[in-house]
Amino acid sequence: MRVTIDPLLPLVIIFMAWVLSERYFPQIMYTQSGWIYWAMGVTSSVFLTFSIFFHEYGHALAARWLNLPLERIHLYLFGGMAELKQRPVRPVEELIIALSGPLASLLFAGLAWGAAEYVRPSSYEAFLVLQFVFYMNLLLCGFNLLPIFPLDGGRTMRAVIWHIKKYYYKASILTFYISIAFILLIMLLAVALLVIEGLSTAFWAALLSGYLWYTAYTGRDELIYSPKFSDLIFRISDEKTPVAIIRQINRMDARYLRNAVIPVTEDGELRSVILGRDLSAIPDQEDNISHLYRPVEKGFFVDVADRSTYRQGVKLKADFLPVLNDGMILGMSDAHEIRFWLLQQKNPVFPSQPQVSQFE
Repeated sequence: MRVTIDPLLPLVIIFMAWVLSERYFPQIMYTQSGWIYWAMGVTSSVFLTFSIFFHEYGHALAARWLNLPLERIHLYLFGGMAELKQRPVRPVEELIIALSGPLASLLFAGLAWGAAEYVRPSSYEAFLVLQFVFYMNLLLCGFNLLPIFPLDGGRTMRAVIWHIKKYYYKASILTFYISIAFILLIMLLAVALLVIEGLSTAFWAALLSGYLWYTAYTGRDELIYSPKFSDLIFRISDEKTPVAIIRQINRMDARYLRNAVIPVTEDGELRSVILGRDLSAIPDQEDNISHLYRPVEKGFFVDVADRSTYRQGVKLKADFLPVLNDGMILGMSDAHEIRFWLLQQKNPVFPSQPQVSQFE
């Protein structure tokens, strides 16, 4: 598991330690020397950062349990995210992953509360630190369950709508509109609080709605993304020679090549394949690489006319695969994205030679 950290995160930890040691703890515990407040502030700030990691680790464990590969856990300035290499293909998978983070926060809150009660008779300072950790994890759980995408509550909502509508892309659009509506309600609440309670209370509601609006804005592309078949297929070179295809993929993005299955065709039909990981170098046009040919096996390609080549449970053996239609080559595609798209379609119609993107 790879963990990355925003370079500015240590500054946020220090700032939080300062706020806690100079503002929070002095107001709830008096007559203590400054270094004790700072020790409590630093410890609480570090615990808060670890709480965010533990929350994201809950998502990661759920993904691993569902056999979904994890790209990384990333901690940024005011939160974190567990990035998957491929999306869940069933609503229940997204639901489990979405709820695992809040459940992890609840678990950590329970551990903090138990530890706080244990140390309370002997160290009131430690009790206050652990009590703070308890409340922060409850807040982390509750905040993430708000029905706003990409928060966990928003993903949970999409999973439920997806299960009801049986169509991921429609569920995503509905989730987008519900998220925006909920944020607008919080904004109206901020206006009402400004009239009823005054500026100080309304400020926090306005700040919350502004942050949630920014959060929804960052996640909007995922929700409104509704690709057509042609958006997912990349047309290979008209020559269709393996060397030409290899060089074409390498020009597009060399990172694809290592995890690609290169088709070897005859009259448009798939006859053999070459695995990108078997290439020691990019071949020249005149090179003979027939010694790298492998027989075609299930998992080396996706045939849109044969559901058994992409149904759930079939292990796709590379990230970039040839796409066929009844045995005839159409192009290549991200293996997991094309499978996900196909599984969402009820009665798709595929052209034999679609107008699709050309490799650069």
